[in-house]
Amino acid sequence: MAVTDRDQVAASLKQRTYAGSLGGVVDEALERVRAAWQDRGYFKVQVSGKGTILTSSPVNQRIALSVHVDEGWQYRLGDIRFKNKTVTDVGSLRPLFPANGDVFSREEIAKGLENVRKVYGEVGYINFTSFPETRFDDDEGLIYLEIDLDEGKQFRLGSINLTGLDEAARQEVLQDPVLQPGQVYNQGLVEQLAQKHGSLPDSCSSEKKLDERAGTVSITFDCGECPLD
Repeated sequence: MAVTDRDQVAASLKQRTYAGSLGGVVDEALERVRAAWQDRGYFKVQVSGKGTILTSSPVNQRIALSVHVDEGWQYRLGDIRFKNKTVTDVGSLRPLFPANGDVFSREEIAKGLENVRKVYGEVGYINFTSFPETRFDDDEGLIYLEIDLDEGKQFRLGSINLTGLDEAARQEVLQDPVLQPGQVYNQGLVEQLAQKHGSLPDSCSSEKKLDERAGTVSITFDCGECPLD
């Protein structure tokens, strides 16, 4: 790894405050080092190290951390394939990830998986999960991903209840087309409503209840105490 990148990793470790035993702090720091290398393509990196207490007081300690890094190969992304993809109206999933040939970054792959989850959540598949499997081509320095998609059941909107609003504000929200029972449920619905309707004050909280058997989600808005979540 370039010296500038190594210095950046070291600086990020020194800027943090840690809690727990010396051994626990060292383990956490080493895991952060490992993640930093993996985000730069060194997926099989091996990290070891030890910590030494420099100063100690009743409220804090300063430690020195010595780390040995065996980088191994730097990998790039070969290709991504999706298994068990049956939903056809969620658009193309491949553009949610880095392009073939890009340095393989654990962080960027995790972002792509999260974006896939959001895409499915927007069309009612709120129990969606994904399981990535990696295959290494050490001769070419490539990692191939096969992502198994467990789409689950598609949910629709059930009942909608609002409390704590005057009748005019209540009717304004209930007349929103996306709030009609039977519509495909959008995981981002609560956030969308908060942005669209000024009649929903910041004090509104929301509670979602799933009926797995019926495949519906019921929402209750309580405009009294907590912010929307």
